[in-house]
Amino acid sequence: MIYLNRRLFMTTAVAAFAASTVTLPKAFAQGSYGGVVKTQSADYRTLNPAVQSGTATGIPGSQIFAGLVLIDANFEAQPYLAKSWAVSDDGLTVTFNLVEDAVFHDGEPITSEDVAFSLATVHANHPFGRAMFGNVEEVQTPDPHTAVFKMKAPTPSLFLSLEPLLMPILPKHILDDGQELKTHPRNMTDVVGSGPFKVKENSPEQRLVLEKFDDFFIEGKPYLDGIVFERGTEPLVVSLKLEKGELDIAGFSGLTPRDIARLEKVDGIKVTTKGYGAIGYVIYFEMNLRKPPFDNLKVRQAFAHAVDPQFIADVLFDGRSSVGTGPLHSASAFYTDDVKRYDPDLDKAAALLDEAGHTPDENGVRLKITLDVPSWGATNFGPISQYLPPQLKKIGVIAELRKAPDFATWSSRVANGEYEATLNGAFNYPDPTIGVQRLYACDNIRNVIWSNTEGYCNEKSDELLKSAAVELNTAKRKELYGEFQKQVAEDLPFIFMPEDYSTTVYRADRIENPP
Repeated sequence: MIYLNRRLFMTTAVAAFAASTVTLPKAFAQGSYGGVVKTQSADYRTLNPAVQSGTATGIPGSQIFAGLVLIDANFEAQPYLAKSWAVSDDGLTVTFNLVEDAVFHDGEPITSEDVAFSLATVHANHPFGRAMFGNVEEVQTPDPHTAVFKMKAPTPSLFLSLEPLLMPILPKHILDDGQELKTHPRNMTDVVGSGPFKVKENSPEQRLVLEKFDDFFIEGKPYLDGIVFERGTEPLVVSLKLEKGELDIAGFSGLTPRDIARLEKVDGIKVTTKGYGAIGYVIYFEMNLRKPPFDNLKVRQAFAHAVDPQFIADVLFDGRSSVGTGPLHSASAFYTDDVKRYDPDLDKAAALLDEAGHTPDENGVRLKITLDVPSWGATNFGPISQYLPPQLKKIGVIAELRKAPDFATWSSRVANGEYEATLNGAFNYPDPTIGVQRLYACDNIRNVIWSNTEGYCNEKSDELLKSAAVELNTAKRKELYGEFQKQVAEDLPFIFMPEDYSTTVYRADRIENPP
């Protein structure tokens, strides 16, 4: 039986944001160590979470790289590379004291210079690095084991941004050589990390093999001998491998509700949704607001009235998904459903298109659009993409599907504004400053996927986001984010689909204490 250490084996949202504390679980104390866990892997282009968001990079990257802190189940920071810290009364100075014997996988010491370099890398390259660390004025390094964050304003989300998924501690001596950080070869080849596992084999088209780093700075960790990420997330293949015992666990499994319903009946297999509220995966119909027809609010409203998210949730997702109402996931502490709603109404949709100047031609066609379908997320985007064309045709809109052959093609089109509409999804993460602000902030309209690629900018919502990001009073923050959600619902930059139904599926005969 493999007893998983939630703190140092992060296969799901639980491990990313609800890791256990420093105390060893009972089974560890009894000496039940060892084993290699087999799991699945999505298509990854880099192993460096500082320059790429998402689970494909983040899941293995959180094992290869350590962070300053880990976040427990109560969203409180626990020591990791930072053994302790102090925050000034005004919240403008945060001093981190680093562990003194931590080394990278090549034996070089981990110092405050690496912390400063890592934060600068995330700020410049991560899709929401600006949102997370825009208030960090500088990182001072008075000695190798002290990093001092000088803040422009108090930032309640700071510590939630410092765990390895969002700010991995990178080797400055390896990556700071003048090469482009996003495409640096050492992000994939001869990777030097700071975490509990090091890269043994990296064959992106086949598998990624991690092995225990014997000189990891936490005594007795990691618990596992290794982790094998088998390439491929096709639901049928993943479910069959789990049944045959060829996989031990599948976090962010990507399995359809029908797959899950079947696997729940298989002896030896367990399914859990625990922890995914911390990630808060929101799915949406994204429109390019800088181009016709979606630069017209009436057109966006017409599309919203033409779509029935409740039908999608109940029928396409087998009743296992909740209808999304806005930019925040329903599990967020800052969520409100007191927002403008667009009930399904084909007559109203047609009338709005008339008002926007899109009257039907002799064939009843008002508009023709191209809908880009991602190569990833087939469990969600597959059924929705099949539902939308016949549904939109009811209001005279011809939606032609353009399926991307790979992630790079789709992400390039969206990031560079070379699309009309697409299906997309993004994580909220535990604080809206981390996962939500990036999609709506005026200053984050960039040619970077999972930033503000739709081109939305409203001064009111922008000010609400900025105010909430530095507000220390929780009740006031909730009020500000409530107003923000109402404004977004009025402006309708996205049409929100049912929330993602995420699961971890594991072999109970092999895995105990799954993350």
